[in-house]
Amino acid sequence: MLKPQSCPQSLSYQNHFLKESFSIFVWNVHKENHSPLFEKKLKKLLLDNPSDFLLFQEFKYSKSSFTLKDYAYVLASNIETKRHLYGVLTAGKTAFENINCNLTKNREMLIATHKSFIISQHLLANQKTLCLVNIHAINFVSLKSFAQELGEIKRILLNYEGPMIVVGDFNNWSDKRVEVLEAFQKELTLTKAEPSMSHHIKHIFYKPLDHIFYRELNLLQAEAIDTKKISDHNPIYAQFKI
Repeated sequence: MLKPQSCPQSLSYQNHFLKESFSIFVWNVHKENHSPLFEKKLKKLLLDNPSDFLLFQEFKYSKSSFTLKDYAYVLASNIETKRHLYGVLTAGKTAFENINCNLTKNREMLIATHKSFIISQHLLANQKTLCLVNIHAINFVSLKSFAQELGEIKRILLNYEGPMIVVGDFNNWSDKRVEVLEAFQKELTLTKAEPSMSHHIKHIFYKPLDHIFYRELNLLQAEAIDTKKISDHNPIYAQFKI
């Protein structure tokens, strides 16, 4: 497995801007997104839950042929092979103002790979800019390294003012990791969304791993959706209003 050298993107909606209300769909897809079953399920999910943004973790990207109908996208990869890239993907039906693809400084001990995260900016209907952050937090490392990596993301995000949404799989499976994540949330003045049907969110040691945090926006609804084991995680759908 190779350290990735690229940040693939297709910015096909640069003349489109977000409306007063918009929605997001957050999902660790466990590299299952190439299967016909996944594609069929995702199509149905998006019919039921129309989404302005798709925020995927553990996304499998084909170098030879990849399209994502009706969405512009950016991939921040953490693993590269001869045929594929893997990482976090942010897709939107809107313009991307700025894009920052990042790798963790530490590598996970078991497989010696980094994790990745994307920071993107998008113009809102009130002319403010939304900072959107898609994270797959590092897992198989010490608590110290886990805290260092979230601290580095926090240091970057402290430079951004205004509305912000931070989502992803945070791998916060211990009490100490939860404390680190809560401190991260507090220092960025973020509010945690509390989805309905939260039992569908993946838990380890009774700790939910997938989260949506936000600030300077009104949360209209958030719901975890049971997908009947398409991935080892379930998605969270949320709607916001300026």
